Amino acid sequence: MGMWRWLAIALAVLGVACNAQEVAPTVDHHQHLLSPQGAALLNNPRTAVDIPAAVTQVLQQHEAAWNEPTRLAAIYSADAVVMDDDSEEWLRGRDEVARYIGTRFAKPYQITPIACTGDDRRVRLAALYSRGEGAERRHIGSVMIELVREGDVWRIATEYPIFPGPQRQEPLDAQQLVAMLDAAHIKRAVLLSVGYWFDSPTRPSNRSAEAMQAENTWTAEQAARFPDRLVAFCSLNPVSDAAAETLRRCAADQRFKGLKLHFANSRVDLLNADHVRRIREVFAAANRAKLPIVAHVRNGDNYGAREARVILEQLLPAAPDVTVQIAHLWGGANFAPDALAVYAEAVAARNPATRRLYFDVSDAALVANTPELAQGVADRVRQIGLDRILYGSDAAFGNHPDPAGSWAAFRKGIPLSPAEFEQIANNVAPYLR
Repeated sequence: MGMWRWLAIALAVLGVACNAQEVAPTVDHHQHLLSPQGAALLNNPRTAVDIPAAVTQVLQQHEAAWNEPTRLAAIYSADAVVMDDDSEEWLRGRDEVARYIGTRFAKPYQITPIACTGDDRRVRLAALYSRGEGAERRHIGSVMIELVREGDVWRIATEYPIFPGPQRQEPLDAQQLVAMLDAAHIKRAVLLSVGYWFDSPTRPSNRSAEAMQAENTWTAEQAARFPDRLVAFCSLNPVSDAAAETLRRCAADQRFKGLKLHFANSRVDLLNADHVRRIREVFAAANRAKLPIVAHVRNGDNYGAREARVILEQLLPAAPDVTVQIAHLWGGANFAPDALAVYAEAVAARNPATRRLYFDVSDAALVANTPELAQGVADRVRQIGLDRILYGSDAAFGNHPDPAGSWAAFRKGIPLSPAEFEQIANNVAPYLR
């Protein structure tokens, strides 16, 4: 009898394991691919940085004398310091700093500025050590440089190099994503185009309505490779002059089933009447075209209850007949409890504007990563109602977890019951039914 008892226990344990494995989302409602042009954008960061001409000259001297310590010494202040990335100690003095930098690199490089602050006496610069051009460009290290003005001459006072450089992003296409979905036992995914990257004020030198449309088209073509598994949403900047025409083209293209908006990337100001007017027009046009909307509505560090009320009172009424899905539960990025409270209380009060309002939980567990925050998320999810909560995992590139990893993080991080997780896993957005 002992053998049968142990066999029963083993079968019970196996059954639990199988059941746990079977509890997987039916749909990933928030996914992104990475096109070749999108990868090139990430691998070539913003360079439209306003740098004083005299500082640019110092950087050019740095590049020209990359392996000549004697020449390099002239661009450093007498008491300059540099961090030795290998020994993790500061080296001090012009000659020692120049000797270290002048023997640190095996080949020439360019210094690619990505941010600059300061005044007429001191400048702080974030940059990358780079090699190559275009698609072949590689960033071999990151660096923080502080320059000071000595009389009429600018010199480097601090150089803090970090190696290796940022991870190079490789394209992620539909076939790769479907393999990830298979591994996670997820049947379908909603592909949200990142076309808005190409019409964003955050990258003024790269803005192009044509590139935005090309990204949308690429996303549609990728989804068409797996029509039973993938659904494409187009995207745009809702406060751009290109918004109306882009939306018209998306609506005419039968391959798109919805619209993706990203208020932060588009630099939307929800307290700006003109911005709100433009977004209302986009919402209304999407409503006429019967295109559901997925929106990353957090627009900046000040996002909170005021902004959430603008969305409820002014934007949602413009799209009363289509599903509007708020991304990342509260709207995106850092946890915004005040905004989430506004949405949850409006849904609980049956505010008419919330009749077709849904929420995806992509990244909720990664951001609400303390017991207190996680409990707050669980409480609001229950207040909203589990039937309005959609699973989503976000992009599987840039060190972000893949669909299986995101689902595991959500299961582990948010204190919901197994039955509640199962209901969320089984939820399917109205636009997919």
